Amino acid sequence: MKKNVLLFLLISTISCQKHNVTENKTVVTNNAKISGDYIGTYKGILPCADCQGLETEIAINENSTFSIKTKYEGKGDKVFVQKGHFLWNKKGDIIILKDVKNGPNQYLVGENTLTQLDMSGNKITGNLADDYILSKQPLDTTDLETVEESKNATVDLNSRIATTTVIEKVNPAIGKFTLAETKWKLISLNSKKVLQKGDNVYYLKLNSKDGNFSAYSGCNDIGGKYVMPSSSTLTFSGIISTKMACAEMVLESHFFTMLSETKSYKLESKNLTLYNSEKKAIAKFEAIK
Repeated sequence: MKKNVLLFLLISTISCQKHNVTENKTVVTNNAKISGDYIGTYKGILPCADCQGLETEIAINENSTFSIKTKYEGKGDKVFVQKGHFLWNKKGDIIILKDVKNGPNQYLVGENTLTQLDMSGNKITGNLADDYILSKQPLDTTDLETVEESKNATVDLNSRIATTTVIEKVNPAIGKFTLAETKWKLISLNSKKVLQKGDNVYYLKLNSKDGNFSAYSGCNDIGGKYVMPSSSTLTFSGIISTKMACAEMVLESHFFTMLSETKSYKLESKNLTLYNSEKKAIAKFEAIK
């Protein structure tokens, strides 16, 4: 009887040890940073607010550098090249492109995939969720050069357009009205038609090069910053204006409120609609140039 008990304990101990080893191996395998399987080139076509799609090719290198090639479908053959350095999150499954500013810079590393996350580092949901996944390419297709150490590697991905590291520049508004670089004339505010007064057009214009916007709604010049957390979301911040006092400033007051409440937008041909957090249309514009 005593021998049977000892034999049972011995078998149980060996079984537990094997189970622990298996669990440890699983943890290591799920950690992309440790496994090194993340190194390579990923391709795909990401959703684009201002074009048919954003052809994207990202090279993730062993020396913690990245290089991205992007091309706007339907806007010619010009290619943007962006380079910089990346970090890992604590869990070791998300790459953070630390040199990318004012745009999505986090990617979930999966099995032969990179999934672009939103500005908060969360997976994008909805009907377009799968469109944010880039697929790893065979090694012989990797043609993006490794980025060497650089003190000026900062990349601005505001509206997914590089600024300080663009090699080939192109106006994304050529051939089609885009969210940025287009002057948008105010048509209606809070479902009420806006009547233009005076010689100056009531407008909104976003500048993709520096992430600033400018606007006018009848009295003061308005400006500030804007950010696109994802392909359909838009927020304004740091809103300021000149300090002129005008006879009629009700519209301008509502315009300020509209900017602060904007959470998303929809672009259709030459029409732009802004929405609040409740998905209610709060302003409509028409492209004039």
